[in-house]
Order: sequence, then C-alpha cells, then structure tokens
Amino acid sequence: MKLTSILLCSSIAFLAVAQDPLVVFFIDPTFDEYSGDAILVCTPGGRHYLIDGGMMSTWYPPWDCGAERILPLLDSLEVTYLDGIVGTHPDADHIGGLISVYGSMPVGTAWDSGWPYGGTWIYEDYLQAIWDNGADFVAPRRGDTLDWGPELIVEVLHPVEPLSPSSTNNASIVIRLTYDEVSFMFTGDLETNGGEDVVMAALATGEIDDLTSNVLKVAHHGSVSSSCTQWLALVDPSMAAICVGAGNPYGHPHDEVLDRLNGRNIDVFRTDLLGTFYISSDGQDVYFDTMPSQGGDPQPVSGFAVYPSPATSEANFTWDPEGSEECEITVYNLNGESILQASASGGVYTWDLVTPGGGLVSPGLYAAVFQTEGGAAYTEYFTVSR
Repeated sequence: MKLTSILLCSSIAFLAVAQDPLVVFFIDPTFDEYSGDAILVCTPGGRHYLIDGGMMSTWYPPWDCGAERILPLLDSLEVTYLDGIVGTHPDADHIGGLISVYGSMPVGTAWDSGWPYGGTWIYEDYLQAIWDNGADFVAPRRGDTLDWGPELIVEVLHPVEPLSPSSTNNASIVIRLTYDEVSFMFTGDLETNGGEDVVMAALATGEIDDLTSNVLKVAHHGSVSSSCTQWLALVDPSMAAICVGAGNPYGHPHDEVLDRLNGRNIDVFRTDLLGTFYISSDGQDVYFDTMPSQGGDPQPVSGFAVYPSPATSEANFTWDPEGSEECEITVYNLNGESILQASASGGVYTWDLVTPGGGLVSPGLYAAVFQTEGGAAYTEYFTVSR
C-alpha cells in the first residue's frame, strides 16, 4: 500500500489547501439522452457563480439538472447564496436547470444574452424564475467587464448587437476570466460561422486585446460546428473541458474536434467520461482535480474514480491489503461530515451508496480515508454521478 499523510476532508479544509485558489467545477449533465452545460465558479474571494445549468425537461424521462446535480453540489459546498448566474443563451440544455436554482436560493445578478425573438416555454419559465427571484437582470455585450471580485478580470467577448434571429448559439455570452497569470475561456454554444469568426475579427481590429486562455470550455459540447483550427490557435489552451452527456444522441464530442484538440497537444477532460470534475488555479498554474498547495505545487490525491452515470447500485473500493491487516474506511462529504464508516480486510470493500440513515448518497465530490491497524493511512477522492 502506498502510504501518505491523511489529507483534510472538510469543504473548508479541502478548498483551503491553496492560498486563495480559483476552483471551477464542470458538472456532469448526463441523464438518459440529455446533455448540456453546467459550470460552477468558486472565486478566490469566496464568491460563487454559475455558468449555465444543464437540461430541464418534462418529457419522458423527466429530468432537472438543477435539482439533481447543481443543488446537491451547492449543498455539499454549503453555498446558500449565488453572487450571479450566467445563462449563456436560451437553449433548454443550458438554462433549463437554472429554473430550480433560481427557485431555491437568492441570486445577486442574472446575466442573460437578452434574446429578443421569443422562445420556448422553458425560456419563458426561466425568465419568470429570474423575476420571482429578484435577481438583477443584465444583458452584457462585448466590451463589458463583470465584477466578480478584485482578484479577477472578467471580460465579455461576445455577443454584439444585433443578435442573429436565426441562431441562439451565436448569441452565446462568451467570457474570458483571468486570475493573475491564468485565464479561462467560457464559450457557451458559440459556432464557428457567425460566432468564433466574429470574435476573431474583433481581435484583428483591436476591439478585443487577447484570446489566449489556459483553459478552454469547448463550445457546443464538442460539436464539429465549433472549435475551428484558427480559433484553437488563437486561444492556445493547455487544457480543454467538454461538458457533454454520455448518452447524447448527437455523437458529441465529434471526432473532428477531438482530433483538432489532440493535434495541438491539449489535455482534454470530458464529463461524459469523468463525471463532475474541477480545475483549480493559484493564479500561476492550473491543476486538474487537485488543489494547489501553499508552496505553489499541486496537492496530489492518491486516486480519482468516477462511478458510472447513471450511478450503479454499488461502489467498490480497493487497496493493497498487506496480508490480512484490517482497514478502517471513512467517507467524507465536502462539509467534512462522515457519511460512511466501515471496516474491511482483504483489499476490497463494496458500498451500496446508501448512507447510515438509509438515504441514497447525493451526487458530488467525496473523500475516502483508509487507515490500517498499523496506523498508516491514505486518501482517495472520487465523484458520485447520477
């Protein structure tokens, strides 16, 4: 067994491993054939922002990403107030899940593309939810900056007037977020024709200063209609995050886009393969599913596992048993609360994902601490998706 010191497991300790980290969660939207975008930004100053909220549908099977994925994650992080929500554009797989979020907690500002051409009943219910919530409604345009705290520069790169009546995707709010030397680019469903080309033209004319970003949220779930070669060259990311449902019927992400990303040696992380994951930064570097330490080096985890989505009925923990030595297993949520305590030997333990109170464990991030009879211990972080 590889032994390390026990890592702190409470949400405060977990997120405080670094000095003032920026943490961005890319939330798994997977359910049946549904897909979507849902992103949570936790700023160095302690603010919280959502960018899109995944799908909501009353069709069969019914699904609400906000209620099933976003709110449990916010609850696990003890977030009871959102400083703002960005609804990048009015497609149901981006704003549908936000209806439940607006109905569940106070929100400071609602940034929306201001699509003027009408829409679906989901878009109408979403606008009503913003009204009922009392959040300030703002339709940002290129050149605007959003106040997400003094540590960050948040630039709006798109859209510009007039919005196209034929493409909600190209009305997407595109944001470049910068924390010291590190930038993230969030792109909604921006397409190459009528979207990326408009932003690149603004760069060429000096209306936009810079597109380079360490982390790119790949547009439109990895569709071939987005992420052209020139766009990737100008953004020049080292990491790419793709929000996409595992069962989506569109074949997202498309092989052509993956080839373009791989051709530039970009590290690609996908919610359909990994479930919910996060990327953190100390303003100097970026780290996948790990936190920067106070010394500037990443704080490694001993392992990372994602249970299939929809979740299986059980989860298997394995370790090197070192003979017949018994192991104590404790699972913590990000609040530092113990939700499972068990003893096992033989190097394997099966958990049915049921808490001691009899409830099914919520989707989210967890830490399993393994401690042997001899006092040695190590920690494994994992995500439960459903």
